[in-house]
Amino acid sequence: MKILLINPNRFLFPPVPPIGLEYVAASLAQKGHEFRLLDLTFHENADALLDQVISEFMPDISGVTVRNIDSVLFHDNEFYLDFIRDIVLQLKDRHGLKVIIGGAGVMVNPEGIREYLGADYAIAGPAEDIINELLAALCCGENTKKVWNGIFRPYSPCSRITTAVDYKQYYNAGGIAGFETHKGCSSSCVYCIEAHSRVVFKRPENVIREIKGFIENGHSDFHLCDPEFNEDLDHAIEFCTALRQEHIRMQWALYMKPANYNQKLFRLMKETGVNLITLTIDSFKKCPLYWTDVEKIIFNAQSCGIRIAVDFLTGFPYEDNELLQWCLDYFRRLQPDRVNINTFIRLYKPLMITKIIERDDTLKTHIIGDWDNKEMILPIFYNQIEPERLRELIAGDRIFKVEGEEKGVNYTRS
Repeated sequence: MKILLINPNRFLFPPVPPIGLEYVAASLAQKGHEFRLLDLTFHENADALLDQVISEFMPDISGVTVRNIDSVLFHDNEFYLDFIRDIVLQLKDRHGLKVIIGGAGVMVNPEGIREYLGADYAIAGPAEDIINELLAALCCGENTKKVWNGIFRPYSPCSRITTAVDYKQYYNAGGIAGFETHKGCSSSCVYCIEAHSRVVFKRPENVIREIKGFIENGHSDFHLCDPEFNEDLDHAIEFCTALRQEHIRMQWALYMKPANYNQKLFRLMKETGVNLITLTIDSFKKCPLYWTDVEKIIFNAQSCGIRIAVDFLTGFPYEDNELLQWCLDYFRRLQPDRVNINTFIRLYKPLMITKIIERDDTLKTHIIGDWDNKEMILPIFYNQIEPERLRELIAGDRIFKVEGEEKGVNYTRS
């Protein structure tokens, strides 16, 4: 079959290459399918370009990635699905193509998003393997199900085709290449779609092969696409050790959680070119040991000369200003390079935080958005800390930034 893969993500702060489609493209090619990857990130007239590519390529079916359904942040929130829906309608109504959707954003609500976009099929989770099963079912004329659960096999050698994306254009616009050492996350964060998702690791040599490909093409700056690099300490050390042995000159930024670390890991990260760690933390029902781990990770990063930023989500149900003040004083004492504070919690249908709010009507007074829209596809937030109160407590301290008030991510910020 001929499959047109489309990246509709046009967010530019920074632009993010469609790594998921690169893995899907390689998997399709291995099974004998012909693909074309259409990246709309830098194109203003997407409608005309899509018509042109379809006329030239004549695909049998199309696949559209949904990286995010919105920008997640309350301040200057951007909702992406309406633009993607226009693309889906163009594919179906103007060209008669069936549409498969996939990508991280679909995990939020696979059936709800499929219906909202008007797509024929949705893949929830890694699509590299399952898309070929879906295509096989369609080729056989089977009346197949609408939502397919993605799978990824442990240490899969799944390859990646990077030549279909213009990485020079991404780098010139402030974006950088990405790679991943595993999929999934074992953490139980009440606000995160990836919580409790199956963890599957990649072989370090396969990941390093991807990195070398970028290095050979002159790209040496990277951002890790794992939920958090230190999901497993042994695997993180194994990867860094293998990377060090290759003597690759590169810089990379990554996310970590306050767990699964030691001094050896930080030394290896420094030796392999890590120049920024973003530590993701929240204030929801945390024990003293949690805050001790946060302190140790910040100390270890600083001791190794690695910049460290903190993404801090706070203002959960039943918390008070006393806790917020304690957290701010705590960060003032530790002095990471930057603390991005977010007090607007994006709610999604399957989240534990959503269920907590659902059980207590008094909490619903802090809802911003349409609570009666049970699919929660349109942006809806929980906020109990007034912005003015937050600014008062921050008191002009330059270490703190209110998330969403400036565009960008940590690796693009000074």
